[in-house]
Amino acid sequence: MTSNPSILIIGGGAFGTSTAYHLSHRGYTKVTVLDRFSAPSKDAAATDLNKIVRFDYPNPLYSELGLEAMKVWEATGGLFQGLFRRTGWIMGGHEMTKEFLQSSYETARSGAKGEGVRFLGVDEIKNKWPVFTGSFKGWTNLWSPQAGWVPSGQALLRMATAAQASGVKYVAGDAGWVKKLLYDDGAKCIGALSNNGQVHLADVVIICTGANTAALIEAKDEIVARSHCVGVIQLTPEEVEKYKSLPIVDDFEQGILFPPDENGLLKLCSCRFITNYYNSHVPGASLGHSHEDHAEDGVPRQIEEEMREFVRDMLPELADREWTSTRMCWDGDTKDVNFRVCPSPSHGNLFIATAGSGHGFKFMPVIGKYVADLIEGKLSEDYKELWKWRFGQVPEKTGKEPHPWPQRDLGELDGWKGRNRRTLSLFQPLVSKL
Repeated sequence: MTSNPSILIIGGGAFGTSTAYHLSHRGYTKVTVLDRFSAPSKDAAATDLNKIVRFDYPNPLYSELGLEAMKVWEATGGLFQGLFRRTGWIMGGHEMTKEFLQSSYETARSGAKGEGVRFLGVDEIKNKWPVFTGSFKGWTNLWSPQAGWVPSGQALLRMATAAQASGVKYVAGDAGWVKKLLYDDGAKCIGALSNNGQVHLADVVIICTGANTAALIEAKDEIVARSHCVGVIQLTPEEVEKYKSLPIVDDFEQGILFPPDENGLLKLCSCRFITNYYNSHVPGASLGHSHEDHAEDGVPRQIEEEMREFVRDMLPELADREWTSTRMCWDGDTKDVNFRVCPSPSHGNLFIATAGSGHGFKFMPVIGKYVADLIEGKLSEDYKELWKWRFGQVPEKTGKEPHPWPQRDLGELDGWKGRNRRTLSLFQPLVSKL
Protein backbone atom coordinates (compact mmCIF):
# COMPACT_ATOMS: atom_id res chain seq x y z
CA MET A 1 0.00 0.00 0.00
CA THR A 2 1.28 3.46 -0.85
CA SER A 3 1.78 6.05 1.89
CA ASN A 4 -1.27 8.00 0.71
CA PRO A 5 -3.55 5.53 -1.08
CA SER A 6 -6.80 6.45 -2.76
CA ILE A 7 -9.62 5.16 -0.55
CA LEU A 8 -13.18 4.50 -1.62
CA ILE A 9 -15.81 4.25 1.13
CA ILE A 10 -19.12 2.80 0.03
CA GLY A 11 -21.91 3.98 2.31
CA GLY A 12 -22.37 7.29 4.11
CA GLY A 13 -23.97 6.08 7.33
CA ALA A 14 -22.41 6.14 10.81
CA PHE A 15 -19.54 3.74 10.04
CA GLY A 16 -18.70 5.18 6.63
CA THR A 17 -18.87 8.78 7.79
CA SER A 18 -16.76 8.14 10.88
CA THR A 19 -14.19 6.27 8.81
CA ALA A 20 -13.95 9.11 6.29
CA TYR A 21 -13.59 11.68 9.06
CA HIS A 22 -10.83 9.82 10.89
CA LEU A 23 -8.90 8.96 7.74
CA SER A 24 -8.92 12.60 6.70
CA HIS A 25 -7.59 13.60 10.12
CA ARG A 26 -4.74 11.11 9.73
CA GLY A 27 -3.59 12.85 6.61
CA TYR A 28 -5.20 10.77 3.90
CA THR A 29 -6.04 13.19 1.09
CA LYS A 30 -7.72 10.92 -1.46
CA VAL A 31 -10.80 9.72 0.39
CA THR A 32 -14.14 9.46 -1.43
CA VAL A 33 -17.53 8.47 0.01
CA LEU A 34 -20.11 7.02 -2.36
CA ASP A 35 -23.76 6.99 -1.36
CA ARG A 36 -27.03 7.10 -3.23
CA PHE A 37 -28.03 10.09 -1.10
CA SER A 38 -26.37 13.26 0.08
CA ALA A 39 -25.59 13.48 3.79
CA PRO A 40 -27.37 12.53 5.92
CA SER A 41 -28.14 9.47 3.79
CA LYS A 42 -31.88 8.73 3.64
CA ASP A 43 -31.35 5.00 4.02
CA ALA A 44 -28.77 5.13 6.82
CA ALA A 45 -29.99 3.75 10.15
CA ALA A 46 -28.42 6.81 11.79
CA THR A 47 -30.70 9.23 9.90
CA ASP A 48 -33.33 9.24 12.60
CA LEU A 49 -34.75 11.51 15.28
CA ASN A 50 -32.56 10.09 18.03
CA LYS A 51 -30.41 7.22 19.26
CA ILE A 52 -29.24 6.05 22.68
CA VAL A 53 -25.72 6.82 23.90
CA ARG A 54 -24.56 4.57 26.72
CA PHE A 55 -21.80 2.21 27.82
CA ASP A 56 -23.79 -0.54 29.57
CA TYR A 57 -22.68 -3.83 27.99
CA PRO A 58 -21.90 -7.31 29.28
CA ASN A 59 -18.79 -7.28 27.06
CA PRO A 60 -16.09 -5.00 28.55
CA LEU A 61 -14.68 -4.22 25.09
CA TYR A 62 -17.93 -2.52 24.10
CA SER A 63 -18.13 -0.84 27.51
CA GLU A 64 -14.67 0.64 27.01
CA LEU A 65 -15.56 1.74 23.50
CA GLY A 66 -18.80 3.26 24.79
CA LEU A 67 -16.94 5.25 27.44
CA GLU A 68 -14.47 6.50 24.83
CA ALA A 69 -17.30 7.60 22.55
CA MET A 70 -19.22 9.26 25.39
CA LYS A 71 -16.25 11.50 26.14
CA VAL A 72 -16.43 12.79 22.58
CA TRP A 73 -20.21 13.24 22.70
CA GLU A 74 -19.82 15.29 25.89
CA ALA A 75 -16.71 17.27 24.98
CA THR A 76 -17.02 21.03 25.39
CA GLY A 77 -16.08 22.74 22.16
CA GLY A 78 -16.04 19.44 20.30
CA LEU A 79 -17.67 18.41 17.04
CA PHE A 80 -20.87 17.28 18.75
CA GLN A 81 -21.20 20.00 21.37
CA GLY A 82 -24.78 20.56 22.48
CA LEU A 83 -26.20 17.34 21.03
CA PHE A 84 -25.96 14.94 23.98
CA ARG A 85 -28.88 14.92 26.44
CA ARG A 86 -28.16 13.03 29.64
CA THR A 87 -31.50 11.62 30.75
CA GLY A 88 -30.37 8.27 32.11
CA TRP A 89 -32.05 5.10 30.97
CA ILE A 90 -34.04 2.26 32.42
CA MET A 91 -33.13 -1.11 30.96
CA GLY A 92 -36.14 -3.37 31.19
CA GLY A 93 -36.16 -7.13 30.94
CA HIS A 94 -38.31 -10.18 31.49
CA GLU A 95 -37.57 -13.89 31.57
CA MET A 96 -35.62 -13.86 28.30
CA THR A 97 -33.26 -11.00 29.22
CA LYS A 98 -32.67 -11.19 32.98
CA GLU A 99 -29.20 -12.66 32.51
CA PHE A 100 -28.30 -9.92 30.03
CA LEU A 101 -29.30 -7.26 32.57
CA GLN A 102 -27.40 -8.95 35.38
CA SER A 103 -24.25 -9.23 33.28
CA SER A 104 -24.56 -5.57 32.17
CA TYR A 105 -24.91 -4.56 35.82
CA GLU A 106 -21.81 -6.50 36.85
CA THR A 107 -19.71 -5.06 34.02
CA ALA A 108 -20.87 -1.51 34.76
CA ARG A 109 -20.22 -1.78 38.49
CA SER A 110 -16.69 -3.03 37.86
CA GLY A 111 -15.82 0.06 35.81
CA ALA A 112 -14.90 3.61 36.69
CA LYS A 113 -18.25 5.12 35.67
CA GLY A 114 -20.56 2.45 37.00
CA GLU A 115 -21.54 4.38 40.10
CA GLY A 116 -25.29 4.78 40.26
CA VAL A 117 -26.08 1.75 38.12
CA ARG A 118 -28.60 -0.24 40.13
CA PHE A 119 -31.79 -2.24 39.95
CA LEU A 120 -35.04 -0.38 40.62
CA GLY A 121 -38.38 -1.69 41.78
CA VAL A 122 -41.60 -0.41 40.26
CA ASP A 123 -42.40 1.68 43.35
CA GLU A 124 -38.98 3.34 43.12
CA ILE A 125 -39.58 4.14 39.46
CA LYS A 126 -42.90 5.77 40.22
CA ASN A 127 -41.47 7.73 43.12
CA LYS A 128 -38.62 9.02 40.97
CA TRP A 129 -40.83 9.74 37.93
CA PRO A 130 -44.45 10.17 39.07
CA VAL A 131 -45.47 10.71 35.44
CA PHE A 132 -45.29 6.93 34.93
CA THR A 133 -48.83 5.65 35.53
CA GLY A 134 -48.45 2.13 34.14
CA SER A 135 -47.98 -1.06 36.14
CA PHE A 136 -44.67 -2.33 34.65
CA LYS A 137 -46.03 -5.82 35.33
CA GLY A 138 -43.35 -8.50 35.15
CA TRP A 139 -40.49 -6.07 34.52
CA THR A 140 -36.95 -6.25 35.90
CA ASN A 141 -35.47 -2.74 35.77
CA LEU A 142 -31.83 -1.66 35.71
CA TRP A 143 -31.14 2.08 36.03
CA SER A 144 -28.06 3.74 34.50
CA PRO A 145 -27.87 7.52 35.15
CA GLN A 146 -24.97 8.29 32.79
CA ALA A 147 -26.77 7.36 29.57
CA GLY A 148 -28.70 9.68 27.30
CA TRP A 149 -29.54 10.37 23.69
CA VAL A 150 -28.52 12.49 20.74
CA PRO A 151 -30.46 13.67 17.66
CA SER A 152 -28.75 11.16 15.40
CA GLY A 153 -29.58 12.63 12.00
CA GLN A 154 -28.13 15.97 13.08
CA ALA A 155 -25.00 14.28 14.44
CA LEU A 156 -24.46 12.32 11.23
CA LEU A 157 -24.79 15.46 9.12
CA ARG A 158 -22.41 17.35 11.40
CA MET A 159 -19.70 14.69 11.09
CA ALA A 160 -20.18 14.36 7.32
CA THR A 161 -19.83 18.14 6.95
CA ALA A 162 -16.65 18.08 9.03
CA ALA A 163 -15.25 15.25 6.90
CA GLN A 164 -15.90 17.23 3.72
CA ALA A 165 -14.27 20.29 5.27
CA SER A 166 -11.18 18.10 5.83
CA GLY A 167 -11.03 17.20 2.17
CA VAL A 168 -13.23 14.12 1.86
CA LYS A 169 -15.09 13.98 -1.46
CA TYR A 170 -18.77 12.95 -1.34
CA VAL A 171 -20.47 11.59 -4.45
CA ALA A 172 -24.28 11.17 -4.37
CA GLY A 173 -27.12 10.41 -6.75
CA ASP A 174 -26.74 7.81 -9.50
CA ALA A 175 -22.99 8.45 -9.53
CA GLY A 176 -22.78 7.45 -5.87
CA TRP A 177 -25.25 4.57 -6.03
CA VAL A 178 -22.96 1.55 -6.25
CA LYS A 179 -24.37 -1.41 -8.16
CA LYS A 180 -21.35 -3.72 -8.04
CA LEU A 181 -17.71 -3.95 -7.03
CA LEU A 182 -14.92 -4.29 -9.59
CA TYR A 183 -12.05 -6.79 -9.41
CA ASP A 184 -8.86 -7.43 -11.32
CA ASP A 185 -7.79 -10.85 -12.59
CA GLY A 186 -6.20 -11.63 -9.25
CA ALA A 187 -9.50 -11.07 -7.40
CA LYS A 188 -8.31 -7.84 -5.86
CA CYS A 189 -10.98 -5.19 -5.51
CA ILE A 190 -10.07 -2.17 -7.61
CA GLY A 191 -13.20 -0.04 -7.28
CA ALA A 192 -16.93 0.16 -7.91
CA LEU A 193 -19.42 0.67 -10.71
CA SER A 194 -22.23 3.17 -10.12
CA ASN A 195 -25.81 3.21 -11.38
CA ASN A 196 -24.97 5.78 -14.07
CA GLY A 197 -22.15 3.64 -15.46
CA GLN A 198 -19.40 5.64 -13.80
CA VAL A 199 -16.34 3.69 -12.68
CA HIS A 200 -14.65 4.65 -9.40
CA LEU A 201 -11.16 3.19 -8.99
CA ALA A 202 -9.19 3.11 -5.74
CA ASP A 203 -6.25 1.46 -3.99
CA VAL A 204 -8.46 0.56 -1.01
CA VAL A 205 -12.21 -0.09 -0.92
CA ILE A 206 -14.20 -0.13 2.34
CA ILE A 207 -17.73 -1.52 2.49
CA CYS A 208 -19.92 0.39 4.99
CA THR A 209 -23.29 -0.55 3.54
CA GLY A 210 -25.26 -1.79 6.55
CA ALA A 211 -28.56 -3.40 5.63
CA ASN A 212 -27.60 -3.64 1.94
CA THR A 213 -24.21 -5.32 2.36
CA ALA A 214 -25.41 -8.61 0.89
CA ALA A 215 -26.28 -6.80 -2.34
CA LEU A 216 -22.58 -6.15 -3.00
CA ILE A 217 -20.65 -9.04 -1.46
CA GLU A 218 -21.38 -12.63 -0.48
CA ALA A 219 -22.74 -11.88 2.99
CA LYS A 220 -26.25 -13.32 3.16
CA ASP A 221 -25.27 -15.77 5.92
CA GLU A 222 -23.17 -13.20 7.78
CA ILE A 223 -25.01 -9.87 7.67
CA VAL A 224 -28.81 -9.82 7.68
CA ALA A 225 -30.94 -6.71 7.21
CA ARG A 226 -33.21 -6.32 10.24
CA SER A 227 -35.47 -3.46 11.19
CA HIS A 228 -36.56 -1.68 14.29
CA CYS A 229 -40.05 -0.32 13.70
CA VAL A 230 -40.48 3.32 14.71
CA GLY A 231 -43.57 5.31 15.61
CA VAL A 232 -43.67 9.02 16.47
CA ILE A 233 -46.30 10.85 18.53
CA GLN A 234 -46.72 14.63 18.40
CA LEU A 235 -47.22 16.00 21.92
CA THR A 236 -48.95 19.23 22.81
CA PRO A 237 -46.90 21.96 24.56
CA GLU A 238 -48.60 20.98 27.82
CA GLU A 239 -47.65 17.34 27.30
CA VAL A 240 -44.06 18.26 26.47
CA GLU A 241 -43.84 20.02 29.81
CA LYS A 242 -45.39 17.00 31.53
CA TYR A 243 -43.09 14.40 29.97
CA LYS A 244 -39.88 16.40 29.53
CA SER A 245 -38.09 14.73 32.45
CA LEU A 246 -38.70 11.17 31.24
CA PRO A 247 -35.70 8.87 31.07
CA ILE A 248 -35.14 6.61 28.12
CA VAL A 249 -36.85 3.28 28.72
CA ASP A 250 -35.48 0.30 26.83
CA ASP A 251 -37.33 -2.94 27.40
CA PHE A 252 -35.13 -5.39 25.52
CA GLU A 253 -38.06 -7.69 24.86
CA GLN A 254 -40.55 -5.00 23.81
CA GLY A 255 -39.38 -1.57 22.76
CA ILE A 256 -37.74 1.78 23.46
CA LEU A 257 -39.31 5.03 24.67
CA PHE A 258 -37.46 8.33 24.16
CA PRO A 259 -38.25 11.60 25.94
CA PRO A 260 -39.80 14.30 23.72
CA ASP A 261 -37.40 16.34 21.60
CA GLU A 262 -37.40 20.11 21.12
CA ASN A 263 -40.20 19.80 18.56
CA GLY A 264 -42.48 17.84 20.91
CA LEU A 265 -41.93 14.57 19.07
CA LEU A 266 -41.96 11.46 21.24
CA LYS A 267 -40.38 8.46 19.54
CA LEU A 268 -41.05 4.79 20.22
CA CYS A 269 -39.44 1.84 18.56
CA SER A 270 -39.92 -1.90 18.70
CA CYS A 271 -37.19 -4.28 19.86
CA ARG A 272 -38.89 -7.13 18.02
CA PHE A 273 -36.99 -7.24 14.78
CA ILE A 274 -38.19 -8.01 11.29
CA THR A 275 -36.21 -9.19 8.25
CA ASN A 276 -36.81 -8.59 4.56
CA TYR A 277 -36.38 -11.75 2.56
CA TYR A 278 -39.84 -11.05 1.19
CA ASN A 279 -38.96 -8.57 -1.53
CA SER A 280 -35.17 -8.87 -1.70
CA HIS A 281 -33.63 -8.86 -5.18
CA VAL A 282 -30.78 -11.09 -3.95
CA PRO A 283 -31.99 -14.69 -3.52
CA GLY A 284 -31.64 -15.87 0.06
CA ALA A 285 -30.59 -12.46 1.41
CA SER A 286 -32.46 -10.06 3.67
CA LEU A 287 -31.94 -6.50 2.42
CA GLY A 288 -33.14 -3.08 3.57
CA HIS A 289 -36.47 -1.68 2.39
CA SER A 290 -35.51 1.74 1.01
CA HIS A 291 -37.38 4.80 2.32
CA GLU A 292 -36.79 6.53 -0.99
CA ASP A 293 -38.25 3.71 -3.08
CA HIS A 294 -41.07 2.89 -0.65
CA ALA A 295 -41.85 6.23 0.99
CA GLU A 296 -45.49 5.31 1.63
CA ASP A 297 -44.74 2.16 3.60
CA GLY A 298 -44.79 2.16 7.40
CA VAL A 299 -44.98 -0.18 10.37
CA PRO A 300 -46.73 -3.57 10.18
CA ARG A 301 -50.02 -3.86 12.03
CA GLN A 302 -48.76 -6.62 14.35
CA ILE A 303 -45.72 -4.59 15.41
CA GLU A 304 -47.86 -1.51 15.98
CA GLU A 305 -50.14 -3.45 18.33
CA GLU A 306 -47.13 -4.71 20.29
CA MET A 307 -45.67 -1.21 20.52
CA ARG A 308 -48.93 0.07 21.94
CA GLU A 309 -48.91 -2.68 24.58
CA PHE A 310 -45.38 -1.59 25.51
CA VAL A 311 -46.57 2.01 25.97
CA ARG A 312 -49.54 0.77 28.00
CA ASP A 313 -47.09 -0.78 30.52
CA MET A 314 -45.62 2.68 31.22
CA LEU A 315 -47.89 5.50 30.03
CA PRO A 316 -51.31 4.02 29.30
CA GLU A 317 -52.80 7.44 28.52
CA LEU A 318 -50.59 7.57 25.39
CA ALA A 319 -51.05 3.97 24.27
CA ASP A 320 -53.78 4.67 21.72
CA ARG A 321 -52.56 8.00 20.39
CA GLU A 322 -52.41 8.52 16.65
CA TRP A 323 -48.96 8.26 15.11
CA THR A 324 -47.54 11.33 13.42
CA SER A 325 -45.56 8.88 11.31
CA THR A 326 -44.22 5.35 11.30
CA ARG A 327 -41.22 3.85 9.55
CA MET A 328 -38.94 0.86 9.41
CA CYS A 329 -35.32 1.58 10.42
CA TRP A 330 -33.04 -0.98 8.75
CA ASP A 331 -29.57 -1.99 9.89
CA GLY A 332 -27.16 -4.79 9.04
CA ASP A 333 -27.17 -7.35 11.86
CA THR A 334 -24.96 -10.31 12.67
CA LYS A 335 -25.80 -13.50 14.52
CA ASP A 336 -23.43 -12.66 17.37
CA VAL A 337 -24.50 -8.96 17.46
CA ASN A 338 -20.89 -7.92 16.91
CA PHE A 339 -19.75 -5.54 14.18
CA ARG A 340 -17.73 -6.69 11.20
CA VAL A 341 -14.59 -4.57 11.00
CA CYS A 342 -12.21 -6.83 9.14
CA PRO A 343 -10.52 -7.56 5.81
CA SER A 344 -12.68 -9.21 3.17
CA PRO A 345 -12.38 -12.98 3.57
CA SER A 346 -12.12 -13.44 -0.18
CA HIS A 347 -10.75 -10.32 -1.92
CA GLY A 348 -7.61 -8.25 -1.53
CA ASN A 349 -7.72 -4.46 -1.07
CA LEU A 350 -11.28 -4.81 0.25
CA PHE A 351 -12.23 -4.09 3.86
CA ILE A 352 -15.55 -4.42 5.66
CA ALA A 353 -16.72 -1.95 8.31
CA THR A 354 -20.41 -2.38 8.97
CA ALA A 355 -23.09 -4.43 10.74
CA GLY A 356 -24.04 -2.04 13.53
CA SER A 357 -26.50 -4.73 14.65
CA GLY A 358 -28.91 -2.21 16.13
CA HIS A 359 -26.40 -0.74 18.59
CA GLY A 360 -23.62 0.79 16.48
CA PHE A 361 -24.58 4.46 16.24
CA LYS A 362 -23.41 5.44 19.74
CA PHE A 363 -19.84 4.65 18.65
CA MET A 364 -19.91 6.95 15.61
CA PRO A 365 -17.47 9.51 17.08
CA VAL A 366 -14.72 6.86 17.41
CA ILE A 367 -15.46 3.75 15.32
CA GLY A 368 -13.71 5.23 12.28
CA LYS A 369 -10.48 5.39 14.28
CA TYR A 370 -10.60 1.62 14.64
CA VAL A 371 -11.35 1.13 10.96
CA ALA A 372 -8.31 3.28 10.16
CA ASP A 373 -6.26 1.15 12.56
CA LEU A 374 -7.42 -1.95 10.69
CA ILE A 375 -6.32 -0.55 7.33
CA GLU A 376 -2.94 0.47 8.78
CA GLY A 377 -2.43 -2.93 10.45
CA LYS A 378 -2.70 -1.47 13.96
CA LEU A 379 -6.02 -2.86 15.21
CA SER A 380 -5.61 -4.60 18.55
CA GLU A 381 -5.94 -8.38 18.72
CA ASP A 382 -8.95 -8.08 21.05
CA TYR A 383 -10.95 -6.11 18.52
CA LYS A 384 -9.71 -8.21 15.60
CA GLU A 385 -11.16 -11.25 17.33
CA LEU A 386 -14.38 -9.49 18.32
CA TRP A 387 -15.10 -8.14 14.83
CA LYS A 388 -13.73 -10.88 12.56
CA TRP A 389 -15.67 -12.49 9.71
CA ARG A 390 -17.30 -15.67 11.02
CA PHE A 391 -18.61 -17.26 7.81
CA GLY A 392 -22.17 -17.48 9.08
CA GLN A 393 -21.26 -19.34 12.24
CA VAL A 394 -24.12 -19.42 14.74
CA PRO A 395 -22.88 -18.52 18.23
CA GLU A 396 -23.76 -20.65 21.20
CA LYS A 397 -26.69 -19.24 23.17
CA THR A 398 -25.50 -17.78 26.46
CA GLY A 399 -28.72 -16.35 27.89
CA LYS A 400 -27.14 -12.89 27.60
CA GLU A 401 -28.58 -11.97 24.21
CA PRO A 402 -29.93 -8.38 24.25
CA HIS A 403 -32.85 -8.92 21.85
CA PRO A 404 -33.87 -12.57 21.93
CA TRP A 405 -37.44 -12.16 20.66
CA PRO A 406 -37.95 -14.41 17.60
CA GLN A 407 -37.67 -12.39 14.40
CA ARG A 408 -40.36 -12.28 11.73
CA ASP A 409 -40.15 -11.44 8.06
CA LEU A 410 -41.89 -8.59 6.30
CA GLY A 411 -43.76 -11.14 4.20
CA GLU A 412 -45.39 -12.62 7.32
CA LEU A 413 -46.82 -9.28 8.43
CA ASP A 414 -49.49 -6.96 7.08
CA GLY A 415 -50.73 -3.38 7.26
CA TRP A 416 -47.38 -1.84 6.34
CA LYS A 417 -47.85 -1.27 2.62
CA GLY A 418 -48.90 2.30 1.93
CA ARG A 419 -49.83 3.10 5.53
CA ASN A 420 -48.06 6.47 5.41
CA ARG A 421 -49.86 7.56 2.26
CA ARG A 422 -52.05 10.00 4.19
CA THR A 423 -49.51 11.03 6.81
CA LEU A 424 -46.40 13.13 6.69
CA SER A 425 -43.26 11.05 6.30
CA LEU A 426 -40.93 11.13 9.31
CA PHE A 427 -37.92 11.67 7.12
CA GLN A 428 -39.02 14.83 5.34
CA PRO A 429 -39.56 17.02 8.43
CA LEU A 430 -36.40 15.60 9.93
CA VAL A 431 -34.25 16.66 6.98
CA SER A 432 -35.84 20.12 6.86
CA LYS A 433 -34.72 20.72 10.45
CA LEU A 434 -31.14 19.53 10.00
